[in-house]
Amino acid sequence: MGASAKSALAAVDALPPPHPIRRRVAPEPPVVPPIAAKEAKARAKPFVKWVGGKRSILKTLVVAAPKNYAHYHEPFAGGGALFFELQPSPASLSDINPHLMTAYRAVRDTIDALVKALQRHARAHCKDHYLHARACLSREGDPTARAALLIYLNKTGYNGLYRVNRAGHYNVPMGDYTSPSILDEENLRRASQALQGVQIHTRSFSQIEPAKGDFFYLDPPYYKTYDQYSHDRFDAQAHEDLAKFCRRIDSKGGAFMLSNSDTDFVRRLYKGFGIREVMAARHVSCKAGQRGAHRELLIRNYD
Repeated sequence: MGASAKSALAAVDALPPPHPIRRRVAPEPPVVPPIAAKEAKARAKPFVKWVGGKRSILKTLVVAAPKNYAHYHEPFAGGGALFFELQPSPASLSDINPHLMTAYRAVRDTIDALVKALQRHARAHCKDHYLHARACLSREGDPTARAALLIYLNKTGYNGLYRVNRAGHYNVPMGDYTSPSILDEENLRRASQALQGVQIHTRSFSQIEPAKGDFFYLDPPYYKTYDQYSHDRFDAQAHEDLAKFCRRIDSKGGAFMLSNSDTDFVRRLYKGFGIREVMAARHVSCKAGQRGAHRELLIRNYD
């Protein structure tokens, strides 16, 4: 274990223990059952592939989520598989990746223009067009055009990765796809419906102030796996900060469910909370050896 991880554990060990695990959160504000929202909104699925996507354990997550809460938060939005399955209201989605959150806003707010832009990318797709689009992503000024670039690159880049270098520039090579599915218009329009009324932010989890009755699903870059979503790597200190944030959720009377890798470091960070092992399939990774079934942890502060 590195020095930074040891320092993080020492700081966490000094924190007060969490509150006893609660049966369920019973918030005082009016509560909207999450799955009831499906009756008013067509079911959608993630419109981007994302490292650590949760479709393989989605049923487990749905069962493990609390049945009632006042506000749904997902601070590591990624592909948003759990959000799109539950379609909760009210809800807030956030991520530190500005291009990803621009794409979420475009799907919510400018779906017709986004579809037209993706149609143009689909017609023009070739290696030269891909390389040009990759170079344009960081400097494109129009939000809808930038969202279309992100989705196009996600659908045609190697294994659906999002990776940036230290300068923050997207550097994924083109994937070896015969006929990539660049535009799924039906699903995009369903996603647009599901996102109506949802708060979308480009921010870190640390910028959120938890409140009583909130439910947070936290799916951070896993410890000792993939952390190249942004030029700021998610290191041991970041995991320590996230564990402290979870304790703050707990102290405020909120509920959290967190996914992470099964390591001694993670287990010690969340000592005192409910920890469950689950098997998950990973399909998006820059390394073939990291794809396939892996054991990971599902951590909650409620039964």
